[in-house]
Amino acid sequence: MKKIFSKKLWIALISGCGIGTGIALACAGGWGEEYGTSNFSPEIFVDSAYSPFFYSDQFYYGIGHDQSQQVRFNNSNIKEWSAYLNKQVSNTELRYLLETASVAAVDSAARYMSGKNKLLSAYLPSLKDKNKRVAAFIDYLQLARQCEAFSLNEISNDWETDSTTKKTVKNAVALNRNLDNSFARTTDLFLKERYWFQLIRSYFFNGSPQQAIDLFTSTEKVMPHDNMYYRSMAYAAGAFYKLKNYSSANYYYSKVYDGCNELKTTAHFSFHPQEEKDWNATLALCKSNDEKATLWQMLGIFYSDEQRAINEIYQLNPASDKLELLLARAVNKYEQKFSLRENNYTPVPVDTVAMTTLPALVTRIATAGNTGKPWAWQMAAGYLQMLDAKYPAATVWFARAAKTIPGSKAPQAQLRLLKLINSIGQVKRIDAKFENTVLNDIEWLSKFEGSTIPVLRYNDAFSWIKEKMAAKYLLQNEWVKSNCFSSKAGFYADNKNVADLKTFLVKNDKTAYEKLCAALCVMKIPDLFAFQAIRLTYADSLDAAIEKMADAGPDNGIVLPGNPFNGRIQDCHDCDHAAAQKIKYSKLAFLKKIKELKDKTTAGEDVYNNALLLANAYYNISYFGNARAFYESNILGSGHSDPYYIDSVFRKMLTAMGMAAKYYNLSLQNASTDEQKAKCQYMLAKCQRNKWYNENIYNSAENRYGTEKLLDFTALAGFRALKQYSKTQYYKDVLNECGYFKMYTGK
Repeated sequence: MKKIFSKKLWIALISGCGIGTGIALACAGGWGEEYGTSNFSPEIFVDSAYSPFFYSDQFYYGIGHDQSQQVRFNNSNIKEWSAYLNKQVSNTELRYLLETASVAAVDSAARYMSGKNKLLSAYLPSLKDKNKRVAAFIDYLQLARQCEAFSLNEISNDWETDSTTKKTVKNAVALNRNLDNSFARTTDLFLKERYWFQLIRSYFFNGSPQQAIDLFTSTEKVMPHDNMYYRSMAYAAGAFYKLKNYSSANYYYSKVYDGCNELKTTAHFSFHPQEEKDWNATLALCKSNDEKATLWQMLGIFYSDEQRAINEIYQLNPASDKLELLLARAVNKYEQKFSLRENNYTPVPVDTVAMTTLPALVTRIATAGNTGKPWAWQMAAGYLQMLDAKYPAATVWFARAAKTIPGSKAPQAQLRLLKLINSIGQVKRIDAKFENTVLNDIEWLSKFEGSTIPVLRYNDAFSWIKEKMAAKYLLQNEWVKSNCFSSKAGFYADNKNVADLKTFLVKNDKTAYEKLCAALCVMKIPDLFAFQAIRLTYADSLDAAIEKMADAGPDNGIVLPGNPFNGRIQDCHDCDHAAAQKIKYSKLAFLKKIKELKDKTTAGEDVYNNALLLANAYYNISYFGNARAFYESNILGSGHSDPYYIDSVFRKMLTAMGMAAKYYNLSLQNASTDEQKAKCQYMLAKCQRNKWYNENIYNSAENRYGTEKLLDFTALAGFRALKQYSKTQYYKDVLNECGYFKMYTGK
């Protein structure tokens, strides 16, 4: 192993009162779940103590970066000291003394315990009943607080650099002497271990690294192997690193990693194998194959070389519990080769060597069946085969896993999910028999409550299943079923499809599978009526539109945020939405009003004004107007910040100026004054401008950014016609407000 990583060591160690140095922060990136695309849940078969090391685009899974250095042992400290003091000191007082009390406050308590001070802090009522253990605790705490002066460091906000700054104390020699004396004098093992920890830590910061190592190695055998022991060992590991004895440092860190779950991330981050010579020397220090397995597991995580680590550990002990984490990481990485939300598992660029060797490695181990959890390897083998579209082989592996898998909910759910994906992936044609086969499983997944088995990663699978089923039905020309699984805008462009879907949804004698399809369909009957009403409106079929909108349920009562009959010189949606409205129009009321206006124009009643209001209404319910809320719906979407966000199937309908122009022309034909004519010509120019944008900019996504096409103002007939009304007030208003017209006139 050549020197393959230059990561700096960060000695993340913990104080006696549960506060310690920080580790470097790392960025979390990407969108969606931190594990990317996944159907394989490591939580189901990997010990939860390893969860920070699950595959993730963050530094540590679930936490991003470890920021618990200063608090990770707080609660256990309270619990341990409470037990030692026979619960004579309340937890509130213990937390105050251990975590927040100043050095002066602790010293004051010590003087009270020794009789030198008659006053006791109101925060410490329990100390009134003096006893030897409480007094010994306060004596210990005095020295522990002094140690914190040099051992506690703030966590850096700069993830690229280390933030530890060595702190020293002026009386370090005296402090070490006092700690040494207390350690030697104390016979109580509970206290002795804590003085031991404080002295090792003080030697690390204020003495020589060798002193810390010598004290640990000479006395470790008499100490209980609890959290305090491993915290002390972590300082010894750091001392070895200071002496550039990397093999011993890494060995000690592996012991900390394996022995103390709370320090796993700290030990992992400090673990720093550099060269082959050091690595072999570290392995040589191991006293068992299990210790070697721990080292290989850490190496596999550290350098993301899970397959090498799996091979090495498997040779040492096929049943090692260190294997499952590496299996989960390898499979979760392999999943990123595919996009499960596409109609097929589509390859994307990845580490080609790793992708070709992993299925063979996992299959070999699964075949042997001699791991601690053979069912996990059998599931993994099947899943990897399935991802490579080798569905029959996957079926065989899933059948083997079913014979050995535990009966608990999570493993059973994982296997059920993978089998369902495999069944749908390999079916050539969906018939009634297959529908009945997958009915219960799809229904189970559609109603799955994440709280039931929160660790199961099922969202990607369900998305893929719906897309895959929709694609297969589409190939079979079963449009309605396809749309039930995955709603596509193109489906609604055909009126027959909409009618067929409505017929299907209201069908009374549905089969169980048809009921499932109807439940999966994201569009319901009111959505279809609302959509039909909107389309009929743009087609100027207002009677039919009103009839459909009346059946659109809550959609018909949505109130338009601005007056849809306003016609401004300058489009200003926010202005219209903020303006006071004497009459507020719901979608249905709006339709009835434009029907009234249309009837009046047809009857020849005040055609200029009624046609103008009608034209304004059609302008405003286009993308360019103030009443986009009219067309915003489940099928057509909402929040379109520019026309490119409108589905291409409906973009032309929602940006078209034909109806607005039709009624502006009708108003112009019935105008009686120059002011009226000027207004009509300008509003027609706005329609012409929008039409130009539709035909030259919004017609292609390639024009979305950085287009060099510019509007030719001379092409706007409305501008040319408006010039003849230069003496009108409206002309002057347009010249003042419209930058386009000002440029056109050269003013």
